[in-house]
Amino acid sequence: MSIVGGLDIHRKQLTFDYLDQTTGEVKSGRIAPADREHLAVWLRRFEGVEQVAFAVEACTGWRYVVECLQAAGVMAQPAEPADTAAARGRKRRAKTDRADSRLLRQLLDGDRVPRCWIPPQQVLEHRALLELYHDLRREHTAWIQRIHAVCFHQGTTHLGTGAVGTEAGRKLEHTQDPKQRPPNMANRTSCAAGRSR
Repeated sequence: MSIVGGLDIHRKQLTFDYLDQTTGEVKSGRIAPADREHLAVWLRRFEGVEQVAFAVEACTGWRYVVECLQAAGVMAQPAEPADTAAARGRKRRAKTDRADSRLLRQLLDGDRVPRCWIPPQQVLEHRALLELYHDLRREHTAWIQRIHAVCFHQGTTHLGTGAVGTEAGRKLEHTQDPKQRPPNMANRTSCAAGRSR
């Protein structure tokens, strides 16, 4: 390798540490903010350099970092986070981002990066969509429970029992005068009114 390095990933910045094996020069620093645009600009320094490789921990944010590295022609090696921490050994002093990126660089330089399996792109996309769906479904349930609690607190009947949640309830809503509707349909807006008081 001509250049080997490590990138420590965080939401606000990426900390880098790399070694130019030709000159023996080590450079370290930060890329902030941590996003595709700033990382792509930073990676331009390696244009025309052969055999550039970086190790990154496969933690939150690793995907876009690896994608940017690969788009720039840099070999990206995702490292297993738990095994990387074990390779660090016992902590003698406070752990820093700079120390983490240096450790990743040293592991890559010594060909000791704890490898992790990365699923194919299609599996990653499906997994992300399913995780999003699961999160949205859980939040939906939480909001429904909050609405039911507020309505119960205000003394209205439980929503979803014969109201617009059923075909008969929707027909009834469109055909009847609001004053003639059953209590659970006539009072369903009282939840919001009571909440704003």
